[in-house]
Amino acid sequence: MRNRLNKKVVVITGAARGLGKALAEQFDDAFLVLCSKEGVGPEKVDVSRKPEVQKFIRGILKKFSRIDILINNAGAIHLGKPIEKISDREFDLCLKTNLNSVFYALREVIPAMRKRKSGTIITISSTAGKRGNPLFAAYSTSKFAVNGLMESAARQLNGSGVRCLTILPAGMNTPMRKYILGEKDAQKQQSPETVAKVIKKAAEDAKRFPNGSEIEIRDGKISRARLLD
Repeated sequence: MRNRLNKKVVVITGAARGLGKALAEQFDDAFLVLCSKEGVGPEKVDVSRKPEVQKFIRGILKKFSRIDILINNAGAIHLGKPIEKISDREFDLCLKTNLNSVFYALREVIPAMRKRKSGTIITISSTAGKRGNPLFAAYSTSKFAVNGLMESAARQLNGSGVRCLTILPAGMNTPMRKYILGEKDAQKQQSPETVAKVIKKAAEDAKRFPNGSEIEIRDGKISRARLLD
C-alpha cells in the first residue's frame, strides 16, 4: 500500500505512438493512465471532444483522487499547403485537437490540483508556435494559441503549488512527421525518445523549471528556456 501511495499518477494523451509512447516509457515508474484517439492499448479518447475529456479526467480523479502529472501530448496537423487551400475541416481539426483539448483538460484538473496544492501540467506545443510556418498556418495558429493558454494558466496558478510547463520541440522523427514530410525528412530530425528524456528531467526539476517555464528542445537538448517575467 505504501508503494502504491508513493507512485505518481501520470496521465498522457496521444500515447499510442511517437512522443506520447516515448513519454510513457520514460514514466514507467509511475501509475500511467494513457489515452489515444485510436485506442489499441491506451484508452480510446478523442480529446477534441469535451464530453470524452471530461469523462476521462473525472474517471481518473475518482479512481486515484489525484493526478500528479498531466501531459497534454495529443496533436493534429494538416498537409502542407497555402492558407487559401486549407479546408474548414483541417483548420477545425488543428484547433480542436491542439488547443481546445488542452483547455478542456485544464478546466478539469486545475481545481483538483489547487485543492492539493500540488501537481504538474505539461503541454506539448511546438517551435511552430513561435514562428509561423507558411505552409502549416492552421497548425502554427493552434500552437501559438496553446502557448498563450498555458502562460495564462501559469500566471493564474502562481503561488498555488501547481506548475505549468510548455514544451516546444523542434522537428521529431515521428509517424506524423513521416506522413506530412516524408521518411527522408523525418530521419533527419531528433528522436522522440531523446525529447521524452528531456521532458522527464524537466518534470522532476521544479527548481530549474518553475511554474510558467517554456522549454524549447532541439537535437535532444534544451536550446532555450524562458521563465515567467
